[in-house]
Amino acid sequence: MQRDDDFGTALRTFREQTPPEAAGIRPTLPTERRVPGLRRGELARLAKVSEEHLRRLEQGRRKPSREVVDALASALQLAPGEHERLRLLAGFAPLSKPDRPPAPTSQRYVDRRMPSEVTPPAQRLLDRLDVPVCVCDAAWTVLEGNPLWDGLQCGGKVSGKYERNVAWRLFTNAPTAVVRSPEYLAAFKSTVVTGLRAATRRYPGDPRLHELIADLRASASDFPRWWTHAEPGNHPDRLVVHHNGRDRDRTGHQDLLDKDILIIEPGDLRVVVFTLADQAASSGSI
Repeated sequence: MQRDDDFGTALRTFREQTPPEAAGIRPTLPTERRVPGLRRGELARLAKVSEEHLRRLEQGRRKPSREVVDALASALQLAPGEHERLRLLAGFAPLSKPDRPPAPTSQRYVDRRMPSEVTPPAQRLLDRLDVPVCVCDAAWTVLEGNPLWDGLQCGGKVSGKYERNVAWRLFTNAPTAVVRSPEYLAAFKSTVVTGLRAATRRYPGDPRLHELIADLRASASDFPRWWTHAEPGNHPDRLVVHHNGRDRDRTGHQDLLDKDILIIEPGDLRVVVFTLADQAASSGSI
């Protein structure tokens, strides 16, 4: 895992954890981006520096000026504590409160609570896609699923306020009909955690989100480690869903599925789409 204890590495980590929509950039499908965060060129344009200069900063080959550090922090929508940490790593004193610049106008999420409404575009996907689909909020709580998704019956009974939360079920080992290989399980955990980390930066004042993370820290022994070390990236996910002897399709007792995640804006929703994997191309692999 990369360490986050020098300016270049910290800058790259912040860039890769900043969703493009949080910086006022039109979102694209995950398959079109190598990482879910900002591209280097996008951050360079926002901070008004050259892409080559930014590359050298991330590689530790150039020392930034104080003005460049502040411009990067503003473009990345960093919280005051993160801004000060970036300053300290670059060798500058933290900002005093009277000198702190106002929050940029493009910071659309800071004073808002996390959206939890299924928007019309998300509803259209639920209604029109002829594959299992569910819609989650930024904290991975399932808001709604189509009948095919309900038919998968992925989860067992979980009581309490997090019964429909994917992160909670994943890290607390809730009963499930889903099986993943260790490789895919690790990739999915990384996807979920990096999504939660990004959500805390977009919605720093949302009590539901912070309560979920606090409860995960207290109840899931490996969650703190993932929270610290999970790497952003476009992680593939493949899973097997075991059936209870009803509605079996051509795969017999189980479905081998690929899972893809689309980001819907406005609304900051995750549309999770399940499709049958190519059985011949993936024999024996989950």
